[in-house]
Amino acid sequence: MSVTLRGSVVTLRPFRVEEVDRLFAVWAAAPVGDGVHHHGVPDRTRLKERVARSGTWSDDEDAGLWLAIEAAGQLVGEIQARNPKGGLPPGVFELGIELYEAPDRGHGLGTAAVAELTGYLFREEEALRVQISTDVDNQAMRRLAERLGFGGEGVLRGFMPTAHGPRDHAMYGMTRDDWESVKDGWIRTS
Repeated sequence: MSVTLRGSVVTLRPFRVEEVDRLFAVWAAAPVGDGVHHHGVPDRTRLKERVARSGTWSDDEDAGLWLAIEAAGQLVGEIQARNPKGGLPPGVFELGIELYEAPDRGHGLGTAAVAELTGYLFREEEALRVQISTDVDNQAMRRLAERLGFGGEGVLRGFMPTAHGPRDHAMYGMTRDDWESVKDGWIRTS
């Protein structure tokens, strides 16, 4: 069954076939191996296959739930909840998010998307824990995590390989109890 989450700020939905060219261009323009962006661009056929699976949980090499972020009727980014078999304990999910264009950042779209997906994971997927890791210098993502009530848990030293050497990542986590205590204070996104 396909997942679509409609909030008042963003809609998280499966990607559409007509968005393959946009995705291909966004991914191709991103610096590979910078620890933030994609680690390569699949060929168009493989990208079309991935788009066709978006919105549903997959257990392949792209394990998880991959969704488009739409705001004001426009594709602005992507968000993923990962729980690869053998990679994380049952009930634990790792979030990844990217807003494609600088003008879309800093307006609460990322916060709304993370809140929407986090709530879904706790409500519908029986999450016990949701976590986010980000480059230690990614202040916007760190503020987002803290604003939503994700607890800072430390630094994963030398965690992300990049073209310039390994980068440290800050780890944030939220348990089910944490979510229960903060969810009512979140901006209403649904």
